[in-house]
Amino acid sequence: MIGPDVHTSHLIRLLTGLVGAGLLLAGAALLIPGLLGVVQRGGADQSALNRWIGRSGAITHVLTPPVNRSLAGVAACGTGSATQNYALVAFPTLPGTEGVAANGGWNLLTRRSVVHYGQSAAPGGVGNVVVALHREPNFENLNQLHVGSPITVTDRACQRWTYRVTQMWVLNPNQVTQLNPVAHGHLLTLITCTPLWIDNQRLVIRATLVP
Repeated sequence: MIGPDVHTSHLIRLLTGLVGAGLLLAGAALLIPGLLGVVQRGGADQSALNRWIGRSGAITHVLTPPVNRSLAGVAACGTGSATQNYALVAFPTLPGTEGVAANGGWNLLTRRSVVHYGQSAAPGGVGNVVVALHREPNFENLNQLHVGSPITVTDRACQRWTYRVTQMWVLNPNQVTQLNPVAHGHLLTLITCTPLWIDNQRLVIRATLVP
């Protein structure tokens, strides 16, 4: 005959297993949508890079002197919709780290990893050029930038603007004020989440236009 202690032990193990399985399912329910979002954005980002100069393969022109392609009889850098293919943002000191920014509101971040806020200044213009990025899947190493690092922004006419990092901050979301417009100067402000895979803080990078 099985004693009451044995029954209790079996019951405890069963309950522990059920609780563990429930936690695993709950974790998967939270993790899977995020991973699917990363995969979907990654595909959209790569397609935008491929379309940027109208061909497939790696984008290499960002490290070479800009060319006025319209005068040369070649299509402009940005092809397709200006909303989906607005500007190419690249980080020369972080090889391979580049992306084509969509242009509009923050809702575009559900579909793309790089978004130029449509109400902020245009690349090279007077004011504050505001760009938000997801660090995953292509910008994990943004924290390796430092004061003096160059950032290039190429517009659809193949005009490339170079900015240099002047300040970096790690802030709570309610402390971020660097996205506000400015009346003078030529600023570029990037914002992304930090640490990786967690969105409880923001990495803010401020750069100024190189004359």
